[in-house]
Amino acid sequence: MNTGTLGISAEEGLDISGVLYNYTVVKNVDDNFRVIIENDKVDGGYVYRQEHNWDGKHGMKVQNVIPLPYTPIEQFGDGRIRSTGTGSIEDVTILYMFRWDLCRNPQNDISCPDYVPPLPVIPKIEIYNALEDEYVQDATKKADDKLNDKDEEIRETEEEEEEKERLEIAMAATENALTIANTASQASLLQRINAATNVNSYYLAQIPSTTYREIITLDGGQIVDNKKAFRSLGQDKLMNTMIQEQYK
Repeated sequence: MNTGTLGISAEEGLDISGVLYNYTVVKNVDDNFRVIIENDKVDGGYVYRQEHNWDGKHGMKVQNVIPLPYTPIEQFGDGRIRSTGTGSIEDVTILYMFRWDLCRNPQNDISCPDYVPPLPVIPKIEIYNALEDEYVQDATKKADDKLNDKDEEIRETEEEEEEKERLEIAMAATENALTIANTASQASLLQRINAATNVNSYYLAQIPSTTYREIITLDGGQIVDNKKAFRSLGQDKLMNTMIQEQYK
C-alpha cells in the first residue's frame, strides 16, 4: 500500500475498510493450483490473507470482497496476489475501499479545529569567516624553515641538472660541427685527388695518323732501369690505396 497504488496521497487520516478483487484461473482440471491474496502488515504478519484451493477443479473467473474494520493506512505494507502449482492467473484487479478523516491530523488542513500555523521559515545566512578560508590560512601560516631549505635544495638540484643538459647539448653540437668539418675536408681532399689523377685529357688528345719509324738506338746495347719511375709507380699505388680506404 502506497501512494502509487492507491492513486491518492497516503497521508495520516486514510482508513481502509475493505478489499475488492477479481481474477481468472487458467489450468487443467487434474493440476494442483492455489491462489493467495495478501497484504503485509508493517509491524509483522498480515492485514488480511486469503488462500483459494483449485486442486482438481476447472479454472474460472473469481470475484470477491474482503471486509475490514477501519484500518489506518499506516499499518499497510506491500500487497500481492500470487499462485503455486501448475496454472496461471489472468485479468487481475484489486481495489481498496477507504474513508478519509481529514482532521485526524489537524495539520492536514487549515480548517481543522486544532490546526497550528507553522512557524515561518527563517532563511539560513552563511557568515563568512576569513580565518577559516583555506587560501587565507595558506597565506598567513608561518614559514617552515625546513620546508624552505628542502625547496631550496630541490631548486638547486634542478638548476644543476639544467646546466648539465645545456653542456651536453653544447658538446654534442661541437662534436657534430667537427664531424661535418672533417667530412667536408675529406670530400675536398678526394675532389683534389680525383682532379690530379683525371685522365680524361689523355682520351681527348688527337693523334695524327702518321707512321712513326723507330729511330731509337742503344748506346752500348743495354737498357738501364729507371729508378725514378719505380718510385713514382710506388707513390701512385700508395695514393690509390689511400683513396680506396676512404670509401670503406
